[in-house]
Amino acid sequence: MRRVGGAVLAVVVAVLAAACAVGGAGPSVPPTSAEARPDGVAELPPRPREVRLDGVDPCSLLTEEQRAELGLDAQPLSSQAPVGLYDGVEVPLCTIGGFEPRAVTAGVSLVTSVGIERYSSGDLAAEIRPSIVHGFPAVVVVPTRFTEYCTVIVDVAAGQLIDVQFRDGGRRPPIPQLQLCRDAEIVAAAVMTTLLDR
Repeated sequence: MRRVGGAVLAVVVAVLAAACAVGGAGPSVPPTSAEARPDGVAELPPRPREVRLDGVDPCSLLTEEQRAELGLDAQPLSSQAPVGLYDGVEVPLCTIGGFEPRAVTAGVSLVTSVGIERYSSGDLAAEIRPSIVHGFPAVVVVPTRFTEYCTVIVDVAAGQLIDVQFRDGGRRPPIPQLQLCRDAEIVAAAVMTTLLDR
């Protein structure tokens, strides 16, 4: 399971590297609607209240029952590592795999060094779509160079966010990226349910 956690962090680094490779020009996907704008963060509503993440264990945010419903049947793996995307600060991460009925991995990171405005910078190789998770502003981050994962970012407090990544486990046929994004939103909703019930 240690390799799974590393894989999730490696993907975050890969997105940042891809962004740097294009010289910070950002995605060239033309906006087709208000839901597909590269500057979608600017369109987000205010959060209903602040929910601070300081001292919260990311592995405590998906209950055993929630994990079972989501098909995440492996033991949660807790880790912490610096993430370039979040100013190189160490970010606590919980990685949970699933093998039946499909192979997937969910990663829940609690970022206390950077706010959701990080995703309005335009230097990520991804399409950014506005969303709402339990009333809290969020964005769906759809990588344009990688199709095996999707990320949902939830704005919970000033300078803090929840980063939920949902990743294909590598079986054939691959899970479509659109489905991975939907699953990431479902996981993010479950995480927020637990966080708000604390």
